[in-house]
Amino acid sequence: MDVNDGISPSALRGAIDLAALRTNPAQGSAPTAGTAPTSHQGPQGAAGTGAQVVPGPFTLDVSTANLEQVLKNSMSLPVVMVFHSTHSENSAKLRDIMVEIANAQQGKIQVALVSTDSEREITSMFGITGVPAVAAVLQGQPVPLFQGLPERADIENTIAKLIEAAAGYGITGVLNGDAEAVAAEPELPPLHKEGQEALQRGDLEAAHLAYTKALKENPGDAEALTSLRHVELLQRVAILNPQGTSEGAQQILVAAQQAPFEDIKKHLDAADVETAYGRPDAAFGRLIDVIRVVSGDDREEVRKRVIELFDVVGNGTELVKTARKALTNALF
Repeated sequence: MDVNDGISPSALRGAIDLAALRTNPAQGSAPTAGTAPTSHQGPQGAAGTGAQVVPGPFTLDVSTANLEQVLKNSMSLPVVMVFHSTHSENSAKLRDIMVEIANAQQGKIQVALVSTDSEREITSMFGITGVPAVAAVLQGQPVPLFQGLPERADIENTIAKLIEAAAGYGITGVLNGDAEAVAAEPELPPLHKEGQEALQRGDLEAAHLAYTKALKENPGDAEALTSLRHVELLQRVAILNPQGTSEGAQQILVAAQQAPFEDIKKHLDAADVETAYGRPDAAFGRLIDVIRVVSGDDREEVRKRVIELFDVVGNGTELVKTARKALTNALF
């Protein structure tokens, strides 16, 4: 696995098949301007072109609570999902660039910001394998755009082509920039809210404390357990790679690649990095291979880590269900 945050301009160009977007619309005919139930028709649109006006801000933070509305917006205009993390050095840079581009486009796109630290379900849904990463959504269908931090000019060119392709479907809506149009999220329990806010500002210690308290208050709080395991993962990765660089993460993976399975420390470290960078499938495969080779206390330590990583990813996901069967086969 390569966790390099960079990407060449040549890799960016052609990352989205614009011709295919025009000639193979997703699931039926594309809606025409004015057909989305969540919008209203202005006399000239926000850009003065008669475009369909869609209520909503140019950028917003996305959670499972408002994801449905964001996907509905993609029926009227291109939505650009930006996946970012506090442990990726290029995430903040890309986030700022995309916000600036959204403002410059004045509603022709909506930039939806997704924290992979706190929104693991959405991250998994889009199949993100590293951060930062960007995917477009047209008519509810995801289209991968790029991963890493390309040159700004290449990003702007890709967004321009995305808007052009969307127009080929009749997807020409324009946001009115109204932040009040965002549906209010359901109130989180106080300790969950405290933990999520701490995660969003990168304070792992405070997040750990909040979720630990939540579990003490309610030992059956599955969401708190999942969040706590995720925080513990990020804490371990922060110790392994304190600068949060892609080079540091890659060094950990190379060290594990060169180590025998009996060197469980290197493989445990590599599995943490793989999971944190969006490749839990690689982490599960690695640790299950280790379990097949080692025994005694080493095997038990690795088994426990696999179970913890299952909690991070989500025990109800197909990935974990498949990996759990493989783990059982390796153990017995």
